[in-house]
Amino acid sequence: MKTMPSFVDVLIVGAGPTGLTLACDLARRNVDHRIIERSTFYNVASRAKGIQPRSLEVVDDLEAVHYIIDTGIVDLPLRYYTADGGSIDKPAIIVAASAELETPYRDPVWIAQFDVEKALRDRYAVLGGQVELGMEAVGLVQDLDGVTVTVNTPQGEEQIRARYVVGADGGKSNIRKFIHLPLVGETHDHERWYLGDVRLEGLDRDHIHIWTSSEGMVGVTPLPKSDIWQLQATIPTDIEEPEQPSLEAYQAMFDRRAGAGRVRLTDASWLSIYRINVRMVECYRNGRVFLAGDAAHVHSPAGGQGMNTGMQDAYNLGWKLAAVIRGADTALLDTYDEERLPVAQAVLKDSTKKMGVVVGTATEGGALSQSLSTISDDLTSGLLISYRSSTLTRPSARTNATRSFPGDRAPNATGLQGTRFAGSVFDLLRGPHWTLLAFANCIDPSLKNLTNDELHVHYILPSNVEGAEGIIDTAGNAYRIYDVASEELVLIRPDGYIALRTSIDDTASILNYLNFIYSEN
Repeated sequence: MKTMPSFVDVLIVGAGPTGLTLACDLARRNVDHRIIERSTFYNVASRAKGIQPRSLEVVDDLEAVHYIIDTGIVDLPLRYYTADGGSIDKPAIIVAASAELETPYRDPVWIAQFDVEKALRDRYAVLGGQVELGMEAVGLVQDLDGVTVTVNTPQGEEQIRARYVVGADGGKSNIRKFIHLPLVGETHDHERWYLGDVRLEGLDRDHIHIWTSSEGMVGVTPLPKSDIWQLQATIPTDIEEPEQPSLEAYQAMFDRRAGAGRVRLTDASWLSIYRINVRMVECYRNGRVFLAGDAAHVHSPAGGQGMNTGMQDAYNLGWKLAAVIRGADTALLDTYDEERLPVAQAVLKDSTKKMGVVVGTATEGGALSQSLSTISDDLTSGLLISYRSSTLTRPSARTNATRSFPGDRAPNATGLQGTRFAGSVFDLLRGPHWTLLAFANCIDPSLKNLTNDELHVHYILPSNVEGAEGIIDTAGNAYRIYDVASEELVLIRPDGYIALRTSIDDTASILNYLNFIYSEN
């Protein structure tokens, strides 16, 4: 006997960093949802091992950042070994984002993917959520009103009926196959890597250790707050069928490339051959089904972009799904693909170029050191991602502006002081709401009438003005960073992007904009 399907507004398939980011966002918005994961246990493989500044801002907004900062490490220098047994120390390959990008998190953080997932899972639990393990989506049918997903569960088959489904189920995504959106691109058969999580003896945990040889490079990165190392080694292009990964094969490779007896591998918990694919879907959406993260785009690990791009996909989608479920025009969901597809295209192009240089220098220490030093930059930080050409962005009438344009990420500014408030712009933005920053010399009570659960209005007063209800920009940081020339309104989306800027008395534009988003057409 078939059971009646259970109903939910959003079904998230896949509980990696992408799915968990979306689950946390929907949970704090009180959206009825479920998150299912085909594995019967939480991921214990390191996989990605770096979280970028923009993703740190995202997990800060979701209130999951503290565990990541406490667990991860920022400064991890490199030690290159020479053929004669000597070594050369080099600074860390990840660099801080430029100061003018104005973020509390300038430094990328070295941290294993399983620890990022734990931070998000713990936060999700606080929000009342629970990942459902051992649940594999094996079929999907959608119609005009919703989607029915057939799931194999430990108890047997279940039908889940959802208004929307998000496939965050990785590069081998079932959901992507069900909606017939192929990953278009190429496999770089000559760029293959041995990967693994290993335990070893003989090295200090304060460096990434790298050896180069005529056969290729081998490197090990210590994963913070653990005794695990992530091993990465290039596979020579002339080897057609690489040896199957095993502790013995990795030890033999280490002895050949680093010198016998240098390092002893004692244990391995995850071993893999990684073929670099540079592929993405041509559309992030088919009807009521969306793709996010590796389900939508796969690319080389150069610059540490995979996990980060996926988390930012989810963060872009979460508030839009919540708005539409509450009655906003469904056209809002079209902007997910519109805004995120070009980001994936740019990431694929940049990471492919960087990885090609690394692989091309894998047999020579000095050249490899040089190519690795160019992997991290402001582009990989994610802070430069902009939606200036989006249909959700209203161009500014000002012609003399120099920064903080509509469509750009809203930058942080510290030194704000008000009654019952001391903090930064990011403290004002944190949470699921829209934010209106009113840069003004005095407080107009009529603007306060705009305030509701969806929109928080804050008066930002210059340092030389005192206002009982306003927030003083004590050091002038906000006025400088937001390039405020005269009294001005700055509307910031729930995902921290500037939607529009207009003069202080033009509240009609703000209302029109929000009506455009939230009213059904």
